[in-house]
Amino acid sequence: MIHREAAPLRSQVVQALRAHIVDETYPPGSRLKERDLCAAYEVSRTVIREALRQLESEHLVRIEPQFGPVVVTLTEADVRDLYETRAALESAAGRLAAERASDEQLDRLVEIFDEIVAARTLPLDELIELKNRFYDALVEASGNKVIKEMLDNIQARVSQLRRLTLGSPNRHQAMVDELGAVLRAIKARDPQAAAEACLVHVESAARIALESKRSRDGAAHPTEAMTRPSVRE
Repeated sequence: MIHREAAPLRSQVVQALRAHIVDETYPPGSRLKERDLCAAYEVSRTVIREALRQLESEHLVRIEPQFGPVVVTLTEADVRDLYETRAALESAAGRLAAERASDEQLDRLVEIFDEIVAARTLPLDELIELKNRFYDALVEASGNKVIKEMLDNIQARVSQLRRLTLGSPNRHQAMVDELGAVLRAIKARDPQAAAEACLVHVESAARIALESKRSRDGAAHPTEAMTRPSVRE
């Protein structure tokens, strides 16, 4: 059910449906029947169709001829492509943040990082939200709007995998160590170290995501390393 708010109804449905795809209320490959969605969210077919078109543009939903909308299933190649792209963008954001961040932006990064450190026992959804806030603050500190637009474009698809990566054993402490290295490099105004620390963090998440994907698919071959983007200025 959607609670009517100031935001346009379509936007509320998009947000709710996106969240239910990410948390696998609607798992990969599942059919999204308009009638059922209308009942679940208590909105018209027009609103549902508009929301589905938006999610199709985000590559979370695929419209199959003679069958209708289904939740996209990420392939192993999709996972690798997404993390390679994320690594390139986040390393660029880290490098630029080390060069450009204001004191206020640095304070904001520290504040969110401290919340992440203390979030060991938080529910996974809240931890994911904290991570999203850290990335938003990092990109804002980079001062590059195009990086933000490009990261936003892949954010939802990567979020489908975050439940696997953040929920893996001992991942919280490793994540804290990795983000701590990012933050220290930015505070030290060391662009190269910041870019490298961002790469290390994304590569760590990519390994877990690929291993989890292969485990789910029943694959037995070893995980290949993703292609590492250059961090040279």
